[in-house]
Amino acid sequence: MNLFSKKISVRLFTRSAMIALCAVLMLNSTAALRATAAPQAASPDATNMDATFVSDWIQLTHDRIQSKTVSAPAASRAYAYTSVTLYEAVVPGLAGYASLSSQLTSMPTMPAPDISAVYDWPTVANAAVSTVINGLIADADTHTAVAALHDKQLADRAKAVSTDVTDRSEKQGVLVGQAMLDWAGKDGYTEAHSKAYTMPTDQVWDYVATVTGGKVVEPYWGTLRPFTLKSATQCDMKRNIDYSTDSKSTFYLQAKEVETVGDNLTVEQKAIADFWVDTPGLTGAPSGHWMLIATQMVPLLKLGLGRAVEMYAMVGVALADSFIACWQMKYTDPVLRPETFIRAHIRATWKPYIQSPMFPTYPSGHSVASSAAADVLTALFGTVAFTDDSHPRNLPSRSFTSFNAAANEAAISRLYGGIHFRFDIENGLTEGHCIAQNVVTKVKAHTAS
Repeated sequence: MNLFSKKISVRLFTRSAMIALCAVLMLNSTAALRATAAPQAASPDATNMDATFVSDWIQLTHDRIQSKTVSAPAASRAYAYTSVTLYEAVVPGLAGYASLSSQLTSMPTMPAPDISAVYDWPTVANAAVSTVINGLIADADTHTAVAALHDKQLADRAKAVSTDVTDRSEKQGVLVGQAMLDWAGKDGYTEAHSKAYTMPTDQVWDYVATVTGGKVVEPYWGTLRPFTLKSATQCDMKRNIDYSTDSKSTFYLQAKEVETVGDNLTVEQKAIADFWVDTPGLTGAPSGHWMLIATQMVPLLKLGLGRAVEMYAMVGVALADSFIACWQMKYTDPVLRPETFIRAHIRATWKPYIQSPMFPTYPSGHSVASSAAADVLTALFGTVAFTDDSHPRNLPSRSFTSFNAAANEAAISRLYGGIHFRFDIENGLTEGHCIAQNVVTKVKAHTAS
């Protein structure tokens, strides 16, 4: 090798050595940075968080509905949107859960959180549900009650979460709440609620007002957009008993049964009738009764946040669809109440144990809604024995061996109260079963189940 060749070899070696040395230094530097840098922060998994704050919002919704004397159909709508809002607000933080936006009718995709940012899911829910309740029940007293609970929950979270996280979470919750209100605003409620109505009188069995000067309740409710049903008529149970004044006919005999039972009520039957009186203003309506039964499952079954919001959302939409379907049938086939028939054809002085509501008898709303709610709860948790001690009128608690046992009692209470025929009740229960089956088939919130 000549001198020139030796110089080239030395230079090449020197350059190779320098490159290798730089590579080693870079690797060591990167390793050092990885060892010393803080890991990327992530939003906590909310699946097993305490769900008490959610139950507090359901209770507030119930109390405001009771205070404002919201009708039974309108109450079911409020519970549904409130419960779906709570679910959608926290679902990005729930492992194994999916948004309902592709599962409920026309529900838009909810505003997505920034995956690179940290959120406090209870704070997101707090802001979202505050926005929705204020939009659904627009009065000063409700806004005051909502603000009080919102501020309390925000203060509680501020003790454990930094200000920047709560601020970000609040903004995300408002976005979710506004999206929910936009969806709710397109369900047909405004048009249906304000539309004038004249009760038909062309059939001898047509409904007759049971309160002098009273106004029939939400005659166009069946036109609202359902949450899971393809249409309000999907689970229809057509009346299978023809109207008749013949004393040997089934219709007459079922009216006679209402009279006879009403005249001979036992102490227990009166207690059952009273317990399930969910007249607007006295309680948070029939849907509210079942939402409070659901609330009792949170401590009883030790539900974490994921299972709790899933439960509320599924029960809520089942109740809302129940009232849409039931009310559609009520005003398609507006049958008179038992007391009207009994006074006209059996005994003119007869009175029911409880006041007949201002809407047609068929089918029984309590029966439809109760069986739907009970079936959904059973699908979620199986057969559960429980004691219902949630009654807002402080009536003695009642114990049940299952959700369906409670639903059956709610249904038969309408016969004891003298406000429904047996066919109203039995067909109403069947319709509720159909609605529940539709909900549990279509809605798969917990994708891991």
